[in-house]
Amino acid sequence: MGGDASTGAALKHLFSSYLVVLFVCIPIAWGLQAAGASPTLHFVFNFGAIVPLSWLISEATDNLEGIVGRTAGVLLNSTFGNMVEIILSVTAIRAGLVKVVQSSLLGAMLMNLLFVTGCCFLVAGIRAHEQAFNPNAVSYALGLLAVSMLALLVPSELAVTDEWSLPNDRLTMSRFVALLLGAMYIQWLIFNMCTHSALFESNPNEKKMHKVAADDDGDARDFHGHTTTVYTGAGYMSSQSDDEDESDEDEPKLPGWLACSFLLFATVLVSFHCDFLVESIEPVTHQLHIHQAFVATVILPMVGNFSEEIAALNLASKGKLDLAMGVAIGSATQIAMLVVPIVVFLGWALGQPFDLDFEVLQVRLLLASLLVASLCLRDSQANWLKGSMLITAYV
Repeated sequence: MGGDASTGAALKHLFSSYLVVLFVCIPIAWGLQAAGASPTLHFVFNFGAIVPLSWLISEATDNLEGIVGRTAGVLLNSTFGNMVEIILSVTAIRAGLVKVVQSSLLGAMLMNLLFVTGCCFLVAGIRAHEQAFNPNAVSYALGLLAVSMLALLVPSELAVTDEWSLPNDRLTMSRFVALLLGAMYIQWLIFNMCTHSALFESNPNEKKMHKVAADDDGDARDFHGHTTTVYTGAGYMSSQSDDEDESDEDEPKLPGWLACSFLLFATVLVSFHCDFLVESIEPVTHQLHIHQAFVATVILPMVGNFSEEIAALNLASKGKLDLAMGVAIGSATQIAMLVVPIVVFLGWALGQPFDLDFEVLQVRLLLASLLVASLCLRDSQANWLKGSMLITAYV
């Protein structure tokens, strides 16, 4: 009885999210597919169906991560954390839409690096005036993104500037570079989880940069009365209130078998809806007279990143800025260092020549965006103005 009660509480907690409303898009999308309705309706409702399924994959993965432990959980998250992007990419590659896949992956990196990070800064700045965050994870993530930018820039520039460069040569180079990026991501996991994990748990050198007032118990509180992040010589204090800590610990968790069932169910359904969505891209762009590049770079990245955006904003609103930054910038890093290499080799397996010859303008935009983000993040302080700058840069 106790197990049934805890499972029921976990299900009630899980499906209390407002994203559950979007599950109604699933049967509507299947009905529209059977009826052969307008491509625009196909696109809208399949988009709406993928969003809650992506959220369900994320929630099931988080529950399993708590069961299997940190190391296996990180590997599980690496596998399923970007499952929607991978499935969508494979579906589009099979349809011959290689440039759409390239643009959607680059757009996802831009969205996480600028827009999601900017929203987190804006929320954190409004909540706590100015809030410090651990610079170590951000510094290494930006370094990894810089390495991936170099990996994209070389073949893209060769295609434009080197008349001796042949498509097959660039394809071979892309597969070799993809192998290097994947190896670098594995090294990052080892560095992060094993050899230098302490770097990402505390930051002994930073000091708190915004005004706080000590209450009767000696806790540091910001202008709104929330316990805030304080860096001292001894380490790194809590970045949220005790009530929020307790509420997180008391959140009911799904049993392993149910989390696995949800994960399998959502992944299978996502594969169908991604197929339906990709089928409607070209008809929609013609019907609405919009550029395919806009759909690929701006609209499609929202599909797989929506749940991550909500999670990051929720964490930032609770003062958990380090975790929010991990979701935002960490997602951009994971796409660049893991998803892009996977898609290169999946294209190879499917007989489609997917290389790293992206549009030169897009790569240069990503490089400029990385520079903007690095300048805003270099002092390890978040406020609303930096958030506004990052959002403006994205828009």
